[in-house]
Amino acid sequence: MEKLPQSVDGHIERLLEDGYTLYRRGAYIVVAVPYLDAEGNPHTGLMVDTLNPDPDGRVRVAPTNHQMYFIGQQPYDDKGRILFGGAGANTVPLFDGKSSSFYWSWKQKDSAGNMQDYSNLYEKISDYATYISGPAVTKFEEYKITPFVGVAQVEATCLFPFEDMNSARANLGELDKLIESDSIAIIGAGGTGSYIFDLISKTKVQKIKLFDYDVFDLHNAFRIPGATDREELGQPKVRVIEQRYSGWHKGSEVFETKLDGKSEAYLEGVTFAFLAVDKIGPRRDIAKLLRAKGIPFIVVGMGIHHGSPGLTGMIDTTLVDEKTAPIVFEEIAGEQLVDLPDEYQKNIQTVELNALNAAMAVFMYKKYRGYYASGRSIHQVSFTTSSMQLDRESTD
Repeated sequence: MEKLPQSVDGHIERLLEDGYTLYRRGAYIVVAVPYLDAEGNPHTGLMVDTLNPDPDGRVRVAPTNHQMYFIGQQPYDDKGRILFGGAGANTVPLFDGKSSSFYWSWKQKDSAGNMQDYSNLYEKISDYATYISGPAVTKFEEYKITPFVGVAQVEATCLFPFEDMNSARANLGELDKLIESDSIAIIGAGGTGSYIFDLISKTKVQKIKLFDYDVFDLHNAFRIPGATDREELGQPKVRVIEQRYSGWHKGSEVFETKLDGKSEAYLEGVTFAFLAVDKIGPRRDIAKLLRAKGIPFIVVGMGIHHGSPGLTGMIDTTLVDEKTAPIVFEEIAGEQLVDLPDEYQKNIQTVELNALNAAMAVFMYKKYRGYYASGRSIHQVSFTTSSMQLDRESTD
């Protein structure tokens, strides 16, 4: 989904606040609307209008023209009469392999009944939508011209652009309170770290800090959430993620920096961390810093090898806190650990294992906080790909 552009006079923001189903596809702004067919049955069609941007990419006040593309069947009113009478079919390729069904010319009327041009995009879209959808909304109570009306009216304390109805429907509010005061650091925005960010961004933690200093390269495009635009290549990883999740979790912040043992200031206020760094030296330094500051953290990692007939290896998720550090710290950050020379290190990773490793890490974090019921105190989980065996280590 492409990000909606800003508008010069705020009319796009007003449409969203009114609850219209609005999104962007390339050079077009698209609005989903209900309508009736000839038999009076309800359907959903797409109104499509050409954007009119200024040099800064903001949508100008005046729309391009008074006409509108439509993708769908011929709409009718509640008495079976054709809307936009006399307008025949019109097929124009638009986006995502979709073509228009109609291209209508429709103007609003002034108080004297005379046709007049639309002064802004809000007028145009709301006028067209009301005319097309009015019969369906009148006949079917469940259909709305603005189905998301009120969604944008959220409390100032809400972390998301709208209320978390997933938690509300499942009665998870009391469990959310177990993590809502956490300030999370995610160190590393590669394959696994980016998925950790995606999962944590859908929780009600107070703050998320994402750290990475590397750039977004071709191979990264196949191991992080979402689809990649060519323009993202070569940008810092954290900036790519920042742009993709813009406006989603109000407490999220990215840092284009390389953490080391002297980066204490960056971790001020952090209550839990995820360490998704594959190089031994930086991982060791950051792990020591987290330990020194008394911040519990989870280390993720994988070792995958190209064998015959396919890939083999395992992924590992380890919790380090005051209780488990004496047991696991040397294993994940000991002085004896060294990186393999580059010529022997393929560093194989696949998106499904990155996502699985991230899911295990976030699950372990939530379990640590009591979100999931705890049996034995599991502090390390390893998944072997060939046997699909899950090995667990416990402090009990």
